[in-house]
Amino acid sequence: MENNDLKLKKLKKEQKLKSNKDELLNSYINSSKNLEDKIAVIKMKNSIDKSSFISSLRKMMKNK
Repeated sequence: MENNDLKLKKLKKEQKLKSNKDELLNSYINSSKNLEDKIAVIKMKNSIDKSSFISSLRKMMKNK
């Protein structure tokens, strides 16, 4: 049982870190006025997580 609790805690920490990283990148995308900077951040997100890349691209295109 303790092993499952440790795995759950580890998973929660990983998800929280991923969420914080996504929030940081998204805030940079939203605050940047330069389109090239936004594209660079979105490309970086693509290398990290494919689904995050698609959602960022959709959000950016919806705002334009």
